[in-house]
Amino acid sequence: MRTIRPLKLKTASVLLAALSLSLAAAGQTGVIRFDRLTPRQIRDLRTKNVVMMIPDGMGVAHETLGRWYKFAKTGTNSLSFDDMACGLVRTYWSTGLITESAAAASAMATGFKTSARNVSLLPERSGMPGVPDLVPGTASTPLATVLEGARLSGLSTGLVVTSEFCHATPAGFSSHYAQRTALNHLAEQQIYQSMDVVLAGGWKYLDPALRKDKEDLVRVLRERGYRYVTDRSAMLEAPRGKLWGAFAEAGMDRDLDRDTTRTPSLEEMTRKALDILARNRNGFFLMVEGSQVDWAAHANDALASAAEVLAFDRAVQAVLDFARRDGDTAVIIASDHTTGGLTIGNQETSDMPMGRFVKAVEATKASATRAAAVLTTGEPMPLDKARGAISDLLGLTELNAAEAKEFEALMKARTAKPIETFLARMSTRRAGLGWVSTNHGGDDVPLFVFHPHGLRIGGVVQNTDIAVYISKLLGFNLANMTARLFVPAASGFAAVGATAVVDAADPENPVLVAAKDGRTLRLPVFKSVAELGRRTVELGGVVVSTGTIGGAQPPDVKTWFVPRTAIDLLK
Repeated sequence: MRTIRPLKLKTASVLLAALSLSLAAAGQTGVIRFDRLTPRQIRDLRTKNVVMMIPDGMGVAHETLGRWYKFAKTGTNSLSFDDMACGLVRTYWSTGLITESAAAASAMATGFKTSARNVSLLPERSGMPGVPDLVPGTASTPLATVLEGARLSGLSTGLVVTSEFCHATPAGFSSHYAQRTALNHLAEQQIYQSMDVVLAGGWKYLDPALRKDKEDLVRVLRERGYRYVTDRSAMLEAPRGKLWGAFAEAGMDRDLDRDTTRTPSLEEMTRKALDILARNRNGFFLMVEGSQVDWAAHANDALASAAEVLAFDRAVQAVLDFARRDGDTAVIIASDHTTGGLTIGNQETSDMPMGRFVKAVEATKASATRAAAVLTTGEPMPLDKARGAISDLLGLTELNAAEAKEFEALMKARTAKPIETFLARMSTRRAGLGWVSTNHGGDDVPLFVFHPHGLRIGGVVQNTDIAVYISKLLGFNLANMTARLFVPAASGFAAVGATAVVDAADPENPVLVAAKDGRTLRLPVFKSVAELGRRTVELGGVVVSTGTIGGAQPPDVKTWFVPRTAIDLLK
């Protein structure tokens, strides 16, 4: 594996002299002072393509365990991204130490730390070191993301994740709202973001029978030129056009549990996305998330989490294979936060013979989540058969008296989650591993960067620095993109002599109505299309309301934000 070559001396001296960057847009600190680089140095920094890869929930311990898991499975004692390690990322959010995925993804996508549940909005308030004070009146207002900036710059864009496509991390790069759990609202925005490829789970968020607003988003996808696929073979056979894949009702199965004939791997989805995106001569931005490193860690299922690291590692290898052939692609890998406080060793383990670990890995054929589903689905399972199942699936061949008693009680209750928790605990203990909690942690996370010319950020950086680095690599300004995409509707239309009101006759599908000189412009929420009289107009960005949609009161006009193209239509 090629080691990334160091910076040339002249360039390195400039970058080192520029240590502790002040990010002009965010007022936060980082590593490289991009504002002091010369035009030539900025050109050297630029790349045609950027791939952002997020192993959700992965800390140093998860990474280390994933490496040992790979050794146990393949005999290779290194991860594909080991030689890219270059620093640590500080993950805290706008007013607290321990972030969650929406705030963390938003920080990496927009260059601003935000509130815990916000999706690519400014925070409700600030308070942590390095988080600038809010300009009055800007709390919880939308911010352009690097994906949107790339698209507006003529690049192709895509998302590849194993969660739902509208889950917190992918949503943070492609939608805007004040509540990450409003998945239907986030999904609709993503449909209208004109991304070239999206491969994920989450088909239920496209189904009109399951959406309060009754929108048929599969129909919309097809009208907007996408091929829509729901299984592995259809994805692999799809031509190099716009592609949307939804391979599960919600999140996809753990990699340990995946039906390899029907469900694509993260690596396969990543290779397909690269094949599609590389057709654009201008370049592309792709975000890839190994979503379930985090999910297995929340379940305290150590070996399932390690298997997710290995699945992510294979996707990274696919990206590096492409980047090294291409010669004009940067790759950035950083987790959003740690999860679970994983420990390699526990209070019962003073050493860790390799044979013990390998035996545990070889015996684990499924996740604790899948094993619990097997035990609780269908007719009640006799206790002896249940013991045989956990032996076959997880290698739990012998339970001591206390464990056997607990397992028998759980099987009588037949509730999946407590059984999953028990099985994960047993499996983790026998592998000589441990957990501190089932929650996120506030640890710094490792940073890995590949740049074709070695121009990497590094040291201890903020998660917001990643967004600025990506925007510099691709040559756009995030502040300018925000001004272009998210004009406050009330003041924006007033400035051109137009009025603006909210039509909430259908509370689930409110429409902003702007009027001037007998012309009426209708702007449906979360869409990128408007109606000007009888004409349908593509706006180039989504209409956003940060107010409550579907509530007793319609969202106030002051909570609406529109692309500047919408204002220009009534000039």
